[in-house]
Amino acid sequence: MFAIRECELKDVMEWIQLNQAFMEEEIQDEDLWAGALSSTETFAKTFAEALSRKELIRLLIFEEDGVPVGFANLMIIFSVWSHGKAMILDDLYVGKEWRGRGYGKKALDFIEGYAKEEGCRRLQFLSEKTNPGAESFYKAAEYLPADMNFYVKYL
Repeated sequence: MFAIRECELKDVMEWIQLNQAFMEEEIQDEDLWAGALSSTETFAKTFAEALSRKELIRLLIFEEDGVPVGFANLMIIFSVWSHGKAMILDDLYVGKEWRGRGYGKKALDFIEGYAKEEGCRRLQFLSEKTNPGAESFYKAAEYLPADMNFYVKYL
């Protein structure tokens, strides 16, 4: 049975492994993320900090019969354009071997409801142009792409 829940401290290693698998796929796309793959120790610190900052970030884990199959990392911001809170879907990942079972759609539906429960007026996210599977998935879920540039500078 497929289930989605907020991460707990006990989920640290599963969350790290899923995030590293996701990053390995993304890093292959282009040089934008070169050098971004973090150590297990760095991920563990990030995980602990994220769990302590519930007002800003939420970590979800997806499971099939108790086996971790994916995750979502969410952020809550105040958006002037939304006239209130907005949720940013920072990452949504379902492991390769678990794709094609409707888990991504179930996760996205859950996240939409979760955002509404949190009083968010908008759900937004970015997707790499080099990921046509994600583009098809989000369009099928009735999301419209906005033609914007994403700028990044690591400090």
